[in-house]
Amino acid sequence: MKVQSACRLLLLLPALAGGGCATHALWTRADLEDCNLPAQNANLRLFTDGSRGELVVVYDEYSERHDSTRTRAYLLRENQTRIEQQRSPLFARTNSFSALRPVPVFLTTNAISPVAPPFYAVLSTNDQSFTLCSNGRVTGPYALPVYDDGKAKMERITLTPLAATADLTIVGGILGYYYVISCWPDGASFKVP
Repeated sequence: MKVQSACRLLLLLPALAGGGCATHALWTRADLEDCNLPAQNANLRLFTDGSRGELVVVYDEYSERHDSTRTRAYLLRENQTRIEQQRSPLFARTNSFSALRPVPVFLTTNAISPVAPPFYAVLSTNDQSFTLCSNGRVTGPYALPVYDDGKAKMERITLTPLAATADLTIVGGILGYYYVISCWPDGASFKVP
């Protein structure tokens, strides 16, 4: 009889070790993640802010979560580290740059006229980055922002109490079942009145 009880208790180990399945799945599911990235046709526009010596980048961004495109703007140098870390840049209003001087953007270096402007940009073939050219000096490439929208983390935080409750209910049910089974003598049947 003690051997059978020990065997039943050994059956509890998978239940205890497997606990947390719902919580684990919630925090490891990749399908909750959604990115914002340059649209297939990013429609890149660049502007110089002569007073600050800053370059303003305006482009069309695609949101996987909303399956939509919207125009975004940010200051290049101010946000370069954030973009390299795949974090959201500090966006600015797109209409606040209309008075700035536009920078010519070419799709390929072949499109540049024989007399190149003193300052221009060349967009990569995949619309994901651009290179700056100033009086024969080339800098870049500068990637357009690709970042997680951050909403999946909030969803996970919100759903964690429900997932933990489900895990505890499942583990508690299994433990309760094995407890009831171990309390009944061998061969006794369990009858519901």
